Amino acid sequence: MKQNVSVFIEYKVVNRPEQYEILMQEISKELLTAYDASHHRWFQAVDQPGLYVEWLEVGNKATYERIKSERRDRDHPVFGQLAAHIHKPLETINCWAFNEKRL
Repeated sequence: MKQNVSVFIEYKVVNRPEQYEILMQEISKELLTAYDASHHRWFQAVDQPGLYVEWLEVGNKATYERIKSERRDRDHPVFGQLAAHIHKPLETINCWAFNEKRL
């Protein structure tokens, strides 16, 4: 049975939040088309200003590893633009992969 991998990406935006929100449209399109991701969702923390989490699903761990690497790459034409908005080096944004457990 194939099980999708849920991917979470977390970072804090401290510079130009309006432009960051525009960039997120490009990021989402890139994830959905170039990485065959599904269900890309984007969340802003209620109690921590500037904290964002992205959630998406991919078909396997190898795709997750590729996304993790390329989301941290300053030279990536889309993902690299995030570096101008976040509070720490792009290479250190938090990325996690999970397999869903069912009760």
